[in-house]
Amino acid sequence: MATTAAESSPTYEVPAFLSAFGAPPQPARVSVQTPMPGQRLTRAARALVIFWAVAAGCVFLPVLHFVLVPTFAVIGLVMGAARLRDQQTVTRVHGECPRCGREQDFASGNRLAASWPLDCPVCHTNLQLTVDGPAPPTA
Repeated sequence: MATTAAESSPTYEVPAFLSAFGAPPQPARVSVQTPMPGQRLTRAARALVIFWAVAAGCVFLPVLHFVLVPTFAVIGLVMGAARLRDQQTVTRVHGECPRCGREQDFASGNRLAASWPLDCPVCHTNLQLTVDGPAPPTA
């Protein structure tokens, strides 16, 4: 029986607030996944392969390949190392936009941090998501 990534790695929710300039903050829920070592390795390899594929494609650009190929090769290594170190990944951000009042899911997929900017896809307001309280410690 095969298990999916969501079943094999622990997921928990963290309370947060969505704020916009001139509007009162609204509560939000942030779902966080703690990837297993194999999942982190897969994400790191995927990032490395993507940037190295772009570097390989840049080989055919005259003169620019002298800069672009080494740049994308190094970026691939850096992004792969960053993905390998990710201990907590945000899988879902759900809440009500403080400006338009629509309850929705917002863009996710980044590393868990104390706060980060978001955009409302409905009213295109720049929002600030602030995590309320500390995240559970990783094992």
